Amino acid sequence: MNDYELIYLIHAEHDELALDFMFQKYHKFIWKQVHLMELEPKEHDDFHQEGNLMLNKAIKTFNTDKNKTFTRYFELILKRHFYQLKRSLPTYFLFENTDFCKERCYIEEEPVYLSLNSNLEQIVYERYFMNRETIIDIESSTNFSRKQIYNTIFRIKEKYKIMI
Repeated sequence: MNDYELIYLIHAEHDELALDFMFQKYHKFIWKQVHLMELEPKEHDDFHQEGNLMLNKAIKTFNTDKNKTFTRYFELILKRHFYQLKRSLPTYFLFENTDFCKERCYIEEEPVYLSLNSNLEQIVYERYFMNRETIIDIESSTNFSRKQIYNTIFRIKEKYKIMI
């Protein structure tokens, strides 16, 4: 039987045997596409499951009037879905060997010094960043305007960005 006959049986007759045959037929094709994605081995099974879901979707949505073969239609759906999944994978790495930190670990860093150029920057840094005071409190206790305080906070944040 070809794909068109199988899809007709699945759509019209709700034939479970035809559906099982389609899954068996495209099993190796899905694995081939999974391996072509150059994924880590731990992701292979998840992608194969997603491939089975996409096969089911392709069977349900295939339209013979579009003059495309089912294999090409399924391949298009599958590749698009795999690329989308691959983009959404996290890009962090986990260390397999954690012997370097069995007890308490302290990472020593050099202290970072921020160059505050004006008295206003020093006051805003101390009160806003260190003491967590609100902008309204800083405005009321000093003679600086709210706009000056906002601009100073922005300048300090930009200096931090440059340092990092």
